[in-house]
Amino acid sequence: MANKKPTNIITLEGKTRLPNRVQDIIIEMGTVIGNIQQTSGLSDVLQTSIRNFVAVDGIAQNSAQNLDKLAKQVELMETQTFEIEHSFETVGKLLKQSESLEKSIYCTENDKNCNSN
Repeated sequence: MANKKPTNIITLEGKTRLPNRVQDIIIEMGTVIGNIQQTSGLSDVLQTSIRNFVAVDGIAQNSAQNLDKLAKQVELMETQTFEIEHSFETVGKLLKQSESLEKSIYCTENDKNCNSN
């Protein structure tokens, strides 16, 4: 006896029309394939975005370290500025004291001139 393989034959509803169920399946498959194509495109964009984000992460860390260094330098400059301002006050006091000393030395050497002032 010859082995007969069962075959499923789709009967047409018309000369060129597939049954509604087959048409619906083909339309759904087309929709699924379209969604896969769109999703894969979004996936590529997402992967590119992730790569870019990872690349930017290193730059951001480096920038943060540089900002910390800059903040320390600004703090050091503020401290030095305060010390310089304080030094100016001290220099001013020393100048006044030296002027007073010069006047007192001048007065002791020339008592006549000091008494008239």
